[in-house]
Order: sequence, then structure tokens, then C-alpha cells
Amino acid sequence: MSTATRSPHRPGLASVSVTALALAAGVLGVTVWRADQSGTETVSCLSGDRTIQCTLGDGSDVSVPLDVAWTDAKSQLHQDGRPDCLPPSGRGLEGPVRVQWTEVDVEGTQWRQVVWVGC
Repeated sequence: MSTATRSPHRPGLASVSVTALALAAGVLGVTVWRADQSGTETVSCLSGDRTIQCTLGDGSDVSVPLDVAWTDAKSQLHQDGRPDCLPPSGRGLEGPVRVQWTEVDVEGTQWRQVVWVGC
């Protein structure tokens, strides 16, 4: 079961992550969609050796980068690396975890990019 929160102005790390992605995208010529095209959801993920896949509340699948900003169970921020709560077990669903995503458009190719994980 997924709980979604759509908020264009969510304070804290999620806002910083989306802002950082938007700045990097501008430098790379990538168009990030409107701020209302982002969300934070509680999901379960399949976590393998080289990939992490989560299904959002609307049924969309997203990949979690293996090097992503994340917050551990003690609320400690990690700027990069694989989230501890998504180990490469390959045994089935991990979670629940929170993911922050934003929609991205690169020359007409669109996807939802995970920019933060909360363990």
C-alpha cells in the first residue's frame, strides 16, 4: 500500500534534492517538469545487487539510483551511497521506505526520477 503526498513546497531535504536536481538539469540542458509534478510516497521496493525498483501508488515503477541522498532510521542524512534499508538482498520486497521523486523531461523522453530515500 502506498501513501502519496504531492507538495510543491515540501521543506527540508526533499526540497533541497529537487532544487539541486533542477539546477543540475539546467546546466545539462534537461527540462524538469513543474514543481507540482513531484511527490513523496511510502512504498516497498525490490532490491537487487545492481538495481532497486519501487512501485508508486499509481502503479508506476521507478528505479532508485544506487547513489542517492537518503536518511537513515536515526534521521542521519547521507548525501550519497546505497540506502541501508535497501540492501542488495534480491529476496523480495524491502520496506516500507519513503521515496521523493520528480518528473523529468529530456528532449521529449520523460520519467520519474527518485531524488531521496527515507529509511
